[in-house]
Amino acid sequence: MGFPSHVLVSPLNWGLGHASRCIPIIQYFLEQGCKVSIASDGNALQLLKDEFPELDVLELHSTKVTYSTFGFYFYLKLILQGFGLQKRALKDEDLVEAYVERHGVDLIVSDHRFGTYSKGVKSVIICHQLQFKAGLFSYSSSYFNAQQLNRFAEVWVPDTTTSPNLSGILSQSNRVKVPVKTIGVLSRFEQLKLEKTIDYLAVISGPEPLRTQFEQKLIKSFSALKSKNNVIVRGVYEQEKLENLPHLKFYNHLKSEELNQLICSAKLVICRSGYSSVMDMASLGKKAFFVPTPHQGEQEYLAKRLEQKKIAPYASQEKFQTSSLKNVELYSGFNSEEIRRFPLEEFRQSLEG
Repeated sequence: MGFPSHVLVSPLNWGLGHASRCIPIIQYFLEQGCKVSIASDGNALQLLKDEFPELDVLELHSTKVTYSTFGFYFYLKLILQGFGLQKRALKDEDLVEAYVERHGVDLIVSDHRFGTYSKGVKSVIICHQLQFKAGLFSYSSSYFNAQQLNRFAEVWVPDTTTSPNLSGILSQSNRVKVPVKTIGVLSRFEQLKLEKTIDYLAVISGPEPLRTQFEQKLIKSFSALKSKNNVIVRGVYEQEKLENLPHLKFYNHLKSEELNQLICSAKLVICRSGYSSVMDMASLGKKAFFVPTPHQGEQEYLAKRLEQKKIAPYASQEKFQTSSLKNVELYSGFNSEEIRRFPLEEFRQSLEG
């Protein structure tokens, strides 16, 4: 097909991880002289608009879902809402097809957004989760996921080609029949040599009401640590800013450059074990403490795997307490030298093939 001239990049609006890991994708194509447009909704779209205010935007239908805080009902509620998401995905396809035809798009890069697809141009999907960890619903959700992935021309797995990789068995599936290509680890951050002035930096993300519950627990825990310099990045857009305390500072959200500086100034980062956060910590070679989003099997699997490899400890949201943070000294942290980042050497050649 030759190298693309106009790329449409479209992340799923499910937390901010899908959008944040699209930033290096967008930067790459801009550096290659391509025209780039973005398509999403909600906070994911807002994040990319803040980072790239000059790019054309296609606003898609909402992918917002509500969550149960109880195990079995968590997955059941998601599945029931899935039918509505499918209908919205079909409506998105109509919007995308019209945009592709009107603006001459010749490559679509979807980040796990099934509705950003066109029969008329090459459509690829970024996905690290070819199989799901979802308890009783693992088989059915993995089967449905593979069906959707098989519509695309290729699946791009954001991971390192070295062993051990970051995604483990999540990126392995015999149900996915289209070409699966490892493209390198995606992170919007760069290593900065800065003085470590922050003891504990908590970066919160994920669905409500679980995000707020975690935030409240962190505030209560950090309020007792008056000898420490603590920072919480809340990951919200449309809320009032919380008032800073002498030993605890709050940010609602930050652009990539500002957040990059904070992370590199922190002795320890506390965050979800979502795959995008894992890639960020690995790329920066950070010491991290993970708190998986409750009932999200993917995050629980990644956190347990990293603990077993003695890279980073974790705790459930329910059992998290600041006394557990001392255990970090027993873990190696990430080694950024072992990470092969996007784009791998063969990436451009594979696009031109």
